[in-house]
Amino acid sequence: MSRITKVVKGDQVGTCIFLEDRTSKMIGNSSKRVSLFECSCGNEFEAHFLGVKSGNTKSCGCLRNEKIRQQGLKNKKHGYRNHILYKTWTGMIRRCSSPKDQGYKNYGGRGIKVDSSWLSIDNFIEDMFPSFKEGLELDRIDVNGNYCKENCIWVTRKQNMNNTRRNRLIEYGGVSKTISQWSDDLGIPYKTLIARLNRWDVEKSFNY
Repeated sequence: MSRITKVVKGDQVGTCIFLEDRTSKMIGNSSKRVSLFECSCGNEFEAHFLGVKSGNTKSCGCLRNEKIRQQGLKNKKHGYRNHILYKTWTGMIRRCSSPKDQGYKNYGGRGIKVDSSWLSIDNFIEDMFPSFKEGLELDRIDVNGNYCKENCIWVTRKQNMNNTRRNRLIEYGGVSKTISQWSDDLGIPYKTLIARLNRWDVEKSFNY
C-alpha cells in the first residue's frame, strides 16, 4: 500500500496549490487519490494527486490549450507567407524587436514599438490592406510614434526616402525644433508640413 502524502490546504504540489482531497478513484485494479487543486491561472480542477505531484499534470488544461492556440497562430501565420503584406509585416516586427536587425537602432533601439494588436498579422492585414496599392511602402506619420493604425500610411518609395530625413532639426526665427514639434506649434498637419518642406524653403513652408 502506498504511503499517503500529507498536505494541507494552500500547500504547493507540483505547479499547483492543494485545496482538499475529494475521493479515491479506481483505475484498473488500483485506487487513485483524487484531489482538488488551484491552477496557476486561478481555476480549480480535480486531478490525480500523484499526477500533479510528479509534474505529469501541470495545469487545469490551460497550458495545453494555450499551446494549441499558439500552434494554430503559427500555422495561420505561415499560411500568409504568400500574402503581399507578409514581408512588410515581418520587417516591421523585426525592426522593433530584434537587436540583430540592421534597422533596429532606428526603431526598437529608439523605443519604437508595434501596437499589440498588430502582433497578429490578421489584424495588420485587416487594418492596412484596404488602403494598400502595389508599389507603396508602410510609413509612420509621426516618426517618433509607434506602428499602429492611427499612425501609419502607405507612401511611395520616394516619399519614404524623403521622410527619413524628417528627424532633422529645423531652425526658424532663431529656434530649432523637430518637424513634429513645428507641426504642433504651427497647427499645420504633419503630412502637409512634410510635403511643403520637400518642395519649398522653411519660410514659405511655415507661412504658405
